[in-house]
Amino acid sequence: MLPELNNRIDELSASSDAVSAFSVVFPGTDSVKTSAAPNPASRARNISFQSKIMSEFFELAKLYAKSSATVLVTGESGSGKELFSRLIHQQSGRSEERFVAVNCAAVSESLIESEFFGHEKGAFTGASVGRVGYFEQAQGGTILLDEISEIPLAMQAKLLRVIEEQEVQPVGSNVARPIDVRIVATTNRDLAVEVAEGRFRDDLFHRLNVLELDLPPLRDRVSDIPLLVMHFVNLFQSESRTGTLQVDKEAMQWMCDYHWPGNVRELRNVIHRACVIAVDGKIGMNCLAKKNYLAKENDVDGLAGLTLAEVERRLILSSLSKFQGNKRLAAEELGVTARTLSNKLKVYSEECGIE
Repeated sequence: MLPELNNRIDELSASSDAVSAFSVVFPGTDSVKTSAAPNPASRARNISFQSKIMSEFFELAKLYAKSSATVLVTGESGSGKELFSRLIHQQSGRSEERFVAVNCAAVSESLIESEFFGHEKGAFTGASVGRVGYFEQAQGGTILLDEISEIPLAMQAKLLRVIEEQEVQPVGSNVARPIDVRIVATTNRDLAVEVAEGRFRDDLFHRLNVLELDLPPLRDRVSDIPLLVMHFVNLFQSESRTGTLQVDKEAMQWMCDYHWPGNVRELRNVIHRACVIAVDGKIGMNCLAKKNYLAKENDVDGLAGLTLAEVERRLILSSLSKFQGNKRLAAEELGVTARTLSNKLKVYSEECGIE
């Protein structure tokens, strides 16, 4: 590891106070500020970095905020796509209006049109009252379409029309309603590949991809890891036995060397756990479940000769077993959406009779 990073590890491991100068906080205002003591409500939405690459993405996001064009934010699961989407909103002229975040993977396919565009009273069985859809809820502000690749093809055509016409037509209504909404979409998939394989509309892809922000994985910005570690320690150390914590140098070094397939989200969860179980005011290797992580990283001897599909199947079933069948937790660990995991299990069920 570079000498300057080692020096930074020493500096940050010694004191949790060092993190504040590098934490970018964006509360509900039209400006982004550095804060020595961010309030608890805004801490969860900090963007903490010191690497050159993240500084460049941060400046690019602020530049995009001044435009009204749609933005496509891409990157691996846990890399900070929603945080940057919120940053774009907070830096824009729409910052005083609503930011509506929609998890496209969590919306029922049978109700997705009603959820997005609203419906009139009596539009369908059970519609005893009318409903305002997500787009109208975001009127004047920004709508985040998180995991945009999970929207069904039939709905993609309707979404394209809304983007192009800037109007929505609620289910059961004959009248279109004008909207003024900034659209930011995120995905952890390569949409160009999704288009080539027929799972995503080419015209919608190009309509969304006017401005693109392709966030790097945590392993490509190692110099940010000590800063992020101390940010999360500050966030969770109140749950520890002592109330304040320091990080052992060996533990910090290991976290800088680990490849973090779950990116910042995985790091956050590891630090949260470490804060809870730490003793004597220090987070050491004993708090990091090192053996479990190294087993994941190095246990490849039994995979030789298997196809990639079989390795994927074993990994999915192993994760499901670990979380006792909880698909949501397994999907989070695997870095995929719950819908993607369900689709994989459906295929396995058809092929092998797996329930």
